[in-house]
Amino acid sequence: MINLLAELKSRQGDRPLLALRLWVVALALLVVFAANVLNGALPLRLLDPRWLQGLIQVLLSQGFLPLIALALLQLAVVLDPKSSRLRRRRDRFSRLALAAALGFVLLIPLQLAASWGSLSQLASGQNQQRLQGLAVIGQLRQAISAATSHEDLARRLAALPIPQKGGSSPADLALPFPQRQRNLLEGLARSESQLNRLATAAAPIPWSALVASALAVIPTALALAGAFLVLGYGSRG
Repeated sequence: MINLLAELKSRQGDRPLLALRLWVVALALLVVFAANVLNGALPLRLLDPRWLQGLIQVLLSQGFLPLIALALLQLAVVLDPKSSRLRRRRDRFSRLALAAALGFVLLIPLQLAASWGSLSQLASGQNQQRLQGLAVIGQLRQAISAATSHEDLARRLAALPIPQKGGSSPADLALPFPQRQRNLLEGLARSESQLNRLATAAAPIPWSALVASALAVIPTALALAGAFLVLGYGSRG
């Protein structure tokens, strides 16, 4: 960087000075891009699909910064073609631009994989909730089956480590206890059957969510990839 400044300052005319300014602006844009990406990537959570989705959004939203930086560097070489250091930097960044083009294309399958991972996590969480519900039903069934009276049932339910939604209504207490016990057990059986059906049912592939996730990434990713590809191939030599 110091050698480049010395070389450009040694040249006479406005073009070398403008080329120097363009290179400095390009370098500043690259620093801003790197800082934003680093801020979005930390702390690292490689196994978290939501972290990957967030990083992809940062790359897509900030991808224009290195693109503009490369264009400015190419313009700087046009303004001062005699600077060998500027040409070397242009060629180096042009090679990186080809890698960046491939990287932005790869963001599309990465976005699909991250979306699938998020949906899988959601389905896993729902299945865990169903299992917890079945465990609660088992505890309630045991307490209800062992109770011998309204008062005994109230004591057993209060001793369970689960949230209690209010107390018994006067209508429930007016029923003969065997009938109330039978009604409660039948209600638990219906709830248990519903949870078992949900747990064993094959979850459909969420095609609509995956398509929407891809469409949110594809246009920007392909546009940036194409732009980097054009600048990378067209600026060497």
